[in-house]
Amino acid sequence: MTIRQINGSVGAGGVNEPDDVFTVQALLNHVDAASGGPVSPLEVDGLVGPLTISAINSFQVKQFNFQDGLVEPGRLTFSALRGFFRAPDEFGEDLFAGPGAPAIHRFVCRDTRLQGTKPAGDSVLEVDANTPLAFFILTGGDTALHNADPVRLKLMAHGAPGHVQVCKEGLGLDNLASLSVLRDRFRAGVDLFSCSVAFIAPGKGDGNVFCSRMAQTLNTSVRASTATQFYTLHTAGSGLDFGQWEGTVLTYGPKGDVINVEHEPKF
Repeated sequence: MTIRQINGSVGAGGVNEPDDVFTVQALLNHVDAASGGPVSPLEVDGLVGPLTISAINSFQVKQFNFQDGLVEPGRLTFSALRGFFRAPDEFGEDLFAGPGAPAIHRFVCRDTRLQGTKPAGDSVLEVDANTPLAFFILTGGDTALHNADPVRLKLMAHGAPGHVQVCKEGLGLDNLASLSVLRDRFRAGVDLFSCSVAFIAPGKGDGNVFCSRMAQTLNTSVRASTATQFYTLHTAGSGLDFGQWEGTVLTYGPKGDVINVEHEPKF
């Protein structure tokens, strides 16, 4: 992750990957103005514009009394930015961690167009291109309704920015409202293991808008990546294995805001 300012733009030796810029913008928004953060929150859009460049330079001047417009993993500016990150007290599975806390029931839905063996989970539903989305909604809702433990949905399917290829219809901005009947059912959160589903793109393919609205629709946390995902087709005794996420992974809170930013965490 490198943002390099050369003549006011990203230049030679710099990487202008939107998911990397996304991370830097999100981290800068956690810095208060007195410590060199932006006076007004940056738009987290994955684009290196003048406001993002200015915010990087202002942070460096305030923190180190110099500016070079560089943000690199493991180096001074990025490490300092991470120090300002404030994760919420409760989100995702952490909400139910600790002694005496209820167990989490993991409901896995895998679209079989995603190759591999059946994944592990407390409840596993496999669907394909002929399965109506309504069947997933009915089964997921019934699983959550009849389970005493908080349920976490792990949705495994091919994806694209703002789209999950699950069931016949798929999931996108145009049909997210159909999930409203599942509101409050997945209290332990949702993982979207689909390629680039949180990636920012114009129009209906905006992954940021898609994930934000899904979190609001379900009234829970939604976790997704901006990058292409890789996985092992089978693992002895546990089936399809995703190992860890690739790229920048974002967690959206029930209000639709980004509440956590991670780099290649374990799935």
